[in-house]
Amino acid sequence: MAKQTQHSRAALDIIGYLLGILLNLVFYAVVAFGLYFVATNVYEFSYQVFGDRVCEAAPGRDVEIRITEGESTMEIAEDLYMNKVIVNKYTFYLKTRLFDYTIMYGTFRLNTSMTYDEVLAVITDLSNAIPEEGT
Repeated sequence: MAKQTQHSRAALDIIGYLLGILLNLVFYAVVAFGLYFVATNVYEFSYQVFGDRVCEAAPGRDVEIRITEGESTMEIAEDLYMNKVIVNKYTFYLKTRLFDYTIMYGTFRLNTSMTYDEVLAVITDLSNAIPEEGT
């Protein structure tokens, strides 16, 4: 009887040890996957802010965007995003804040194959605005 209890105890110890190793492997796999997920998203977000990201390959399509006086940068970013001129409204907003761009109001012709820098070059220069009818 004592021998059977001793074998049962040894078997439970081995199972517990193997279960512990398995749980450690699962934990580290989840941590590694989480780190990979965070790293790739941080890279993508950073690339959108500092890289040459475009919505569509050239030649793209032309879009007219009207920016009204008093419109916030986030509202402008939302409009650009909805018209598929930019990839992400938050990265565009961050770029305008980091580099202190002053967006002009008016109607601008943009293309879906423009980079953020090209878009900002157009909408920060009032001479790029399309003349309003009747002016």
